[in-house]
Amino acid sequence: MSILGLTTPTLTSSTSTTATDTASLSSNYNMFLNLLVTQMQNQDPLNPTDSSTFTSQLVQYSQVEQQIKTNANLTDIKALLSTQAATNLVSYVGKTVTADGATSAFDGSSSTSWSFTSSAASPTAKITVSNSSGETVYSTTQTLTKGSNTFKWDGSTTSGGTATAGNYTIAVSGNDSSGSAVTITTAVSGTVTAVDFSGTTPMLTVGGQSISAYDVTEVSSGS
Repeated sequence: MSILGLTTPTLTSSTSTTATDTASLSSNYNMFLNLLVTQMQNQDPLNPTDSSTFTSQLVQYSQVEQQIKTNANLTDIKALLSTQAATNLVSYVGKTVTADGATSAFDGSSSTSWSFTSSAASPTAKITVSNSSGETVYSTTQTLTKGSNTFKWDGSTTSGGTATAGNYTIAVSGNDSSGSAVTITTAVSGTVTAVDFSGTTPMLTVGGQSISAYDVTEVSSGS
């Protein structure tokens, strides 16, 4: 499960990694002790090896051992924080949120839609859909009414194919009957009915529209 763009580590995974690192350190440590004992047994009594070198090496092994334990603890803390972040997002359900509604998730098969508000009617507004890299994958025109409007996209691309699953951003521009540009607002406000953690970015369902949790600008108690 991916939470807030981070791959949630598991305690089992961190324990396995720590065990492997510890086993490797133990093996090297035992080899060091065997070499140390052999060296002491065969050293020249009139020119013994400086003991400070042995002490320094033992300290280094101890430091590595402590670092392995620290890394394991940090991995477990990361897993717990990720779980806490997921719990916090679940608490959005039933709450009223305001978010930038320009980006929506497309699962590769089912249609996705955007809701936006126009300051005036526009007979031939231009609508473009771009992928996460900013490349335009689809464009069309649509008549807009003053106030709330909706655009539904089935994943078709300008080249005649079907877009891959991912997040897509809509851009709308148009002019009124006098030729003046209309103001398009993609901000969405509504009650969260579900939270989807299946992708790399948690998505909130607001009024049937999927909105990235990262785009939320305000949260308030549901009315």
